[in-house]
Amino acid sequence: MILIDNINYLREKFPLVRERLKLVEENQSKQFQIEETRKGDKTLSYNKDDKKVYFHSKYDPIREAKTIIEEYKDIKDTNIIFYGTGLGYHIDLFVKENPNNNFYIFEPIEELMEKFLSIRNLSKSEYKDLRGISIGRDSIESDISSFLELNRKETIIVELPIHKQVFGEEFKTFSQIFLNVIKLKRSSIAIEYSFQRRWIINSMKNFREVLSTPNILVEKKGVFKNKPAILVAAGPSLNEEIENIRYIKENGLAYIFSVGSAINTLIHHNIYPDAATTYDPGEFNQNVFKRIKEEKISQIPMIFGSSVGFETLENYPGKKYHMITSQDKVANYYLEYSNGMEIDIVLDAPSIAVVTLQLLANLGFSPIILAGQNLGYMGRMKHSEGVYYSKDLTEQEVEEALWIEDVYGNKIKTNDGFNRMREQMELYITNMEKGRVINTTKGGAKINGTEFRELKNIIDNDLPQKSIIENWLDESKSNYNKKVLKDKVEAMDIALDEAYRWIKEYNRYLYKMLDLVKNRNFKQLDIMYNKLDISITALESNVFFTTFILQMNRVQHKLLADAVKISKLEKDLYKKHMDLLNSYKVFIDRCSNDMELIKPIYEEMKNDILKYIGDGEKNYAKQ
Repeated sequence: MILIDNINYLREKFPLVRERLKLVEENQSKQFQIEETRKGDKTLSYNKDDKKVYFHSKYDPIREAKTIIEEYKDIKDTNIIFYGTGLGYHIDLFVKENPNNNFYIFEPIEELMEKFLSIRNLSKSEYKDLRGISIGRDSIESDISSFLELNRKETIIVELPIHKQVFGEEFKTFSQIFLNVIKLKRSSIAIEYSFQRRWIINSMKNFREVLSTPNILVEKKGVFKNKPAILVAAGPSLNEEIENIRYIKENGLAYIFSVGSAINTLIHHNIYPDAATTYDPGEFNQNVFKRIKEEKISQIPMIFGSSVGFETLENYPGKKYHMITSQDKVANYYLEYSNGMEIDIVLDAPSIAVVTLQLLANLGFSPIILAGQNLGYMGRMKHSEGVYYSKDLTEQEVEEALWIEDVYGNKIKTNDGFNRMREQMELYITNMEKGRVINTTKGGAKINGTEFRELKNIIDNDLPQKSIIENWLDESKSNYNKKVLKDKVEAMDIALDEAYRWIKEYNRYLYKMLDLVKNRNFKQLDIMYNKLDISITALESNVFFTTFILQMNRVQHKLLADAVKISKLEKDLYKKHMDLLNSYKVFIDRCSNDMELIKPIYEEMKNDILKYIGDGEKNYAKQ
């Protein structure tokens, strides 16, 4: 039975844990039994397959616990995760010998947590640094994610050895989830950090192109219902399908869309797709279309995501069409369609193939046939012929590769990036009708939700006649609402001036607070925090700041929010306030720099809008 002190403690600190443990108490398991040792201490037995397994020594559990924690001495300024409780002898000793370290308890077996709480009193002083409790199997991922958000210091995982022996699958799951969450967070932060500025700057610089080209998701939505489309990616198996794709193109059997680098393989073989799609925000993305620009190939239309690297669009010789991406907060603010029609967007994804899959689905294409979508390696190749900037795998890449199932049920090697692309594609396909997506990639990764068939078989059985319409993308410019655009321009100019004023206020309060902390005058800080909060709230409500500056500093804004949470755990007042205020300073300094960085880009974009709506710079200036 859980100690009364612990029940009260959980109600106050961890009410959700308390509610879950109520169910455990109501359904007491006889598998776990607390017994007395020869020395009068408690031990815990577990009945597994009619055999008793002891979680602690039947003779001297305290001495046993000392051997578990003997490698951990003088641990300071570290986050501790205790995985597996038992009756908590090792936890008790550890926190007594290594005080003042934040610690967390993860126990996947709820009955074990109930036994632990019937012995250890969490309200005692040695447990004052307990920051979190995770119980059961279903909340491990979210609990680990929350832990990592609040902790940037070194982390040690202290395991109860017998626990991972008895419940090996649970430990394996915990370890895998822990590693996966770390990988995903690192990847997500790396992507956000790398592209947060580019997404906004691209969207601003590309706005002229967005206003002067048709929005394909508006102009052509559903127009190609039940028309076949080939989505051609640059996987190594594309080399084997070139003649099949040439036959499809020459006979007009299906619309051919090249994604990313596949355009270079097709051009290498003198095949011009019906459109090339692109969305990558990076500067390097312009290299994908270098050959087209150099050779002035004008017959291939480009469908671009509105936040694509702005260099990609410069001097492109063919027709251009756009689709608004979820990363484009600029278009989201400014644009409405004149006829009130909703403007669909494509969701950001780790692969242009996934973005194009969304596009083709919205346009009505079916079936959507994947070619060259390996999402894995073929020997030492990552890409098909003609991708001049692709290199063979290095020894390190081969060694670090993951094993996944291919379309034939065999194992092939891949990497984290390709694997995430596959998972994202599968996630999107699950929301489409069964059988709409066919995978023809020989030796490529198995993509759940698709049917694998060879492309030659599809040509013979499913593409009997010409399906495409010549000049299928010919269309007038998109008809965006000019009155709304004009109103938004005027509102944004006002917001720009207000943003400067609130940043000035923010800095005035911030520097006063830093002086107060340096002089250890903590009493006045609460009043000053309230004033600082007013300027923060004003900035976070300012449309210029939220549309441009905050989007360029997503990672820093998240780190600032985490710093506020972390500061609540810090007991040293000087360190608490100094660390927090420095986090505020780093954030606002970066935002101030970005205000100056984008101001000329903003003015250029504003003039492009005014030209589109017909006011012109001079007329606007007179208002």
